Amino acid sequence: FNYPKTDLFLKKIIKKILLAIFPLNKSYFEISVLLTNSKNMKNLNQRFRKINKDTDVLSFPAEEKDFFKKKIISKKRIYLGDIALSYPYIVKIIKKQNVSFDYYFKKMLIHGILHLIGYEHDSLRKYKKMSLLERKIIKNI
Repeated sequence: FNYPKTDLFLKKIIKKILLAIFPLNKSYFEISVLLTNSKNMKNLNQRFRKINKDTDVLSFPAEEKDFFKKKIISKKRIYLGDIALSYPYIVKIIKKQNVSFDYYFKKMLIHGILHLIGYEHDSLRKYKKMSLLERKIIKNI
């Protein structure tokens, strides 16, 4: 199925997110986005993270973390990687947290993209840094 409005929404919001992260960069970035169900997301999470449960977002970076520590100047497309989003899981969270779908979906896209460019939250310091950047970006998009 082709959903032109969803495709357009994703392109617009991802472009805004990337401009917020790389404001002076003129490179062409590319990201693959999978909108999926709980069963597929659980399978992906099990296969790649050895966690047997559904989750909101998974990221599969195409580049090593160090790639983004240097200045990126390229006229070629830079493939950042893949992001998978579980629609049912996101709906469950927005009901639980009483936030809008728009807000939480954008937050998960930002979260996923930050993982693609090397951000992690495997320590409290890294979690705070990533969380602060997520909040800053979501305010600006």
